[in-house]
Amino acid sequence: MKEYIFTQYLNNICAHLGIDSSDLFVKTKGAGVVEARQLLYYLCHVKRQMGLTEIMGYTSNQGFHEDQANIKRSCERVEERLNSDPDYAHIITKLDRVEL
Repeated sequence: MKEYIFTQYLNNICAHLGIDSSDLFVKTKGAGVVEARQLLYYLCHVKRQMGLTEIMGYTSNQGFHEDQANIKRSCERVEERLNSDPDYAHIITKLDRVEL
């Protein structure tokens, strides 16, 4: 069930940012891709309470290996943006739509 939610978030983020899901899981420091991954981790971990190892498993299924520290740091960065940019909350709300 949670993997379905992960995939829904992945699709929402890619559609919103205009990137392919395959681009999201490439080791790069490109700002757009990094922000997209951070949003994905934030939505999964903070909004849906998915465990860090659970998220690691889903990213691994995509051929991308992420560690727990990076996922936690990503969530913290999104929270920092939420605190400093009120418009960011609207983006999160738009992306936090899952059809069950």
